[in-house]
Amino acid sequence: MLSEKNNFTLALFALCGLAVAHSYAAEIPDPPPYHWTQFVHVEGQPEPVPVEWVATPEGKFAHSIKIPNPVPKDSGYRKGMTSEQYFEHLCKTEAGEFIYKTVDNVEGFYFMRPPNRPTDDDLKDRYKLEDPYTERFYQLRADKLPDRPAQFINPPFNLYKYVEEPRRNVSWQAHLTTPYIRAQGYEFDSKAWKVISEMKVEGIDSPTSRYGYIWRGLKRKQDREHAIAGSELIVLDLRNKEVMALLRNYAISPRVRNTPDGIWWLNALSCPQFPRTYQDNLGQQIYQFVSKVLKPVQVNK
Repeated sequence: MLSEKNNFTLALFALCGLAVAHSYAAEIPDPPPYHWTQFVHVEGQPEPVPVEWVATPEGKFAHSIKIPNPVPKDSGYRKGMTSEQYFEHLCKTEAGEFIYKTVDNVEGFYFMRPPNRPTDDDLKDRYKLEDPYTERFYQLRADKLPDRPAQFINPPFNLYKYVEEPRRNVSWQAHLTTPYIRAQGYEFDSKAWKVISEMKVEGIDSPTSRYGYIWRGLKRKQDREHAIAGSELIVLDLRNKEVMALLRNYAISPRVRNTPDGIWWLNALSCPQFPRTYQDNLGQQIYQFVSKVLKPVQVNK
């Protein structure tokens, strides 16, 4: 057994270790706030957008899409508006779900722009993320099989048979060399309540889907300065680039004291016309929106 002297010495070492660790943690500064410095005109929006938004082929394509009901050049912002007043105005005049065309018996589609998983630092930053309300969902969902594709393939609730994506540098796609992937094969017996076949992923040379889903940030005058971020989710027919549906939303971050920029997008609120249950489960909102347009075949037994 240890003597009282040894016990005291060990306790002293432990307290010193905690003090050193706390001191070291306190010395690690938060990263400086991000800033947009360059903007570019795009076909899909009236306002120039940050060059970071179109730095990838998927981002460039997303912002080239012309929708049937684009937002006007004048956002309605007036000097002296509070953040809450501006947010309420944008929600009332611009936000909503707009469905122009639907199609039945869709087995799957091309998820054209899967987001990277944001970090806590990203979610604390006013400008870093293009569409923080949408992108925050992907921090809460593990970027692995079957979690990521289960957003769309998870019988008996989410009923597509497959989803195609550009291949990314993540672990569950690391064994593939093709430019695109297809996740598929997940089947569930709802009567016996058991999995019939597990999710699998395979490499493909190019997407085969006729329909696609993509997201993009929406830039409005003085929006991020007021802790507001815009979002557009788009479903389209890839054969002729026809826009089939649009979900436009705005998010407002609460004011927080313990982040460098006073921002915490993980707790952002969306426009009030969307159900609160969607705010608590954004993945379900995305699935419900897409499945209203691309109505899936019933793959559950």
